Amino acid sequence: MLTNYIFIPIAAAFIAYILNKRNRKAGAVITALVSAYLLLSLTALYGRWDITQSFNLSLMGYKIDFLLAVNPLSWLFAVMTAAISILIALFSINSQENFKFSSVFNLNFLIIIGSMIGIVFARDFLTLFIFWELMTWTSFYLISAGKKKMAGRAAYRYIILSAGAAYAFLMAAIFIFQQTGSFAFDSAAEFLVANSPAQSIMLLLVISLPFIVKAGIFPLHIWVKDAHGNAPKEFSPFLSGMMLKIGIYGMIVVFYQLSFFKIIENTIAYRGLPLLSYLFALLGAVTIITGTILAIRQEDMKKLVAYSSISQMGYIIIGIAIATPLGFSGSMLHLMNHLIFKSTIFLALAAVIYRTGTTKMYEMGGLIFRMPLTFAAYLTAIIALAGIPPTNGFISKWVIYQALIEKGYLFLAIAAFFGSIASFMYVFKPLSTVFLGQLKPQHQNIKEVPLLMKIPMLILILVIVLFGVFPGIQMNIINQISGYLGIETVNYTLYSIQGANGAWNSLLIFNIFSAGFIIALLLFSFAKKSKLVGLLDTYSSGEYITDAESYHYAYQYYRPFDRLFDNLAAKSLTDFYETLTKNLVRSGEGLRRALAAGKLQNYALYSVLLFVILAAVGWII
Repeated sequence: MLTNYIFIPIAAAFIAYILNKRNRKAGAVITALVSAYLLLSLTALYGRWDITQSFNLSLMGYKIDFLLAVNPLSWLFAVMTAAISILIALFSINSQENFKFSSVFNLNFLIIIGSMIGIVFARDFLTLFIFWELMTWTSFYLISAGKKKMAGRAAYRYIILSAGAAYAFLMAAIFIFQQTGSFAFDSAAEFLVANSPAQSIMLLLVISLPFIVKAGIFPLHIWVKDAHGNAPKEFSPFLSGMMLKIGIYGMIVVFYQLSFFKIIENTIAYRGLPLLSYLFALLGAVTIITGTILAIRQEDMKKLVAYSSISQMGYIIIGIAIATPLGFSGSMLHLMNHLIFKSTIFLALAAVIYRTGTTKMYEMGGLIFRMPLTFAAYLTAIIALAGIPPTNGFISKWVIYQALIEKGYLFLAIAAFFGSIASFMYVFKPLSTVFLGQLKPQHQNIKEVPLLMKIPMLILILVIVLFGVFPGIQMNIINQISGYLGIETVNYTLYSIQGANGAWNSLLIFNIFSAGFIIALLLFSFAKKSKLVGLLDTYSSGEYITDAESYHYAYQYYRPFDRLFDNLAAKSLTDFYETLTKNLVRSGEGLRRALAAGKLQNYALYSVLLFVILAAVGWII
């Protein structure tokens, strides 16, 4: 029964809430156990793509069907959800010891897990909408449980954008239901293909709105920074690693299962690609550039990584939008790999926050000697994010580059390359300011995090390298998804992928890197050892400095670069949206004063006018 995967975590959420009131570790333990059960059960579903489940309901003379089904795409997203939830729950057992909202956290987290599995198993608009709203509202409560006032503001910005887009989605779904008598995706796809292209395109663009918002795609990315930056440190890995991806899932449904690409294939083309597809790819490119530049400017490490997540979503959108086998495969690879390395980064930063109590990079330094495993996890993950072999981040970007080069999309390729090169700047900033440099006096007694917080980071380090060397493990399910969606598959072996201009052999590259590492290690081991001195025992151009802070350059690390974009930052989209909101509120207040004057005869007149309008609309329809 597919409903078990949805309602078991939702039911367990209330048990976790009650037990966590007695023991603050109980909720995380239950979350880990439920997630492990889901992962094992989902593994048993692999290859059984014919399982379906349905319920029907008669409402106001309409028969409404609720449809669930498993396919390679939905299975992958469900497995990703369960897998990362286990690691976050293990990490949370110790990290939430002093978190006063731990009961609420585990209640909402388990509901989110169940609702996300409900979303990917849904085969009709209404089922998807119900679970989408459940996920949105529970994540709203989780975000608001973070840093006091800032978390509340971030949560409201998130919910306003999400709710507005979701209700637009619902209106479009109801319109399709009126035409077809069904909310099912298959019926909708048949109607949209047979309908006028202009109307079908408009409906699908409206349907895609909540997915664009959730994926953090420009220009609807403005909620991501504050939501990630102020959410509880244990939720940020899931928010970035998985919840952004659920937006990508929705866009794949729109593009392929609701036949968006089929509908636009005969419309105006640009460089051999339908113009609307190219515009989506262009949005991906702008998202890469915007996220990268804004990440470099951040002083808060969680907000820096949040903007990095926006940038990485751009790669996935580009690959899907250009609609080639290599593009789609590269996007799916990057989708999985981003979950892995970005979750590693956020868990490493959560470990730092757990010990230091701050997210400001300039308030830290020299933690490499106090938290070596956390440093190793962060270092491995940023190597993957920057796209350096033999990590998993390289192979997915390489496939996307191959897809862009194959089609000759120069600007998109330059944007993707810019994102990779510039990512070195923003990932090096926490490396240098948090882990390297001078250890602050107040952090002298800091030590590594407890074992249960180390285990998830160790597992993710191994997975980053494993998928970097053996991408064929991922390509197996990706090719099944491609076949399910009617996309040509890509040739691969366990350790190589065939691109447009040759094949990439990950095992060979790994062996070369390993040999180089062994040689370097031997040279280091047998060479003359350097003398260890204290961090303050150094020259400073004739000045005698006695405090660690003066030796550690951390605040406004890239100020010369920042100056190039100061004017752009001052005219941010966030300011535009906030100004628009203020003007709408001001207009609403003026309208309220004009219409709601407190006179009963006016209200009676408004009621009559409303009934006349409704009657006229009903007659016209």
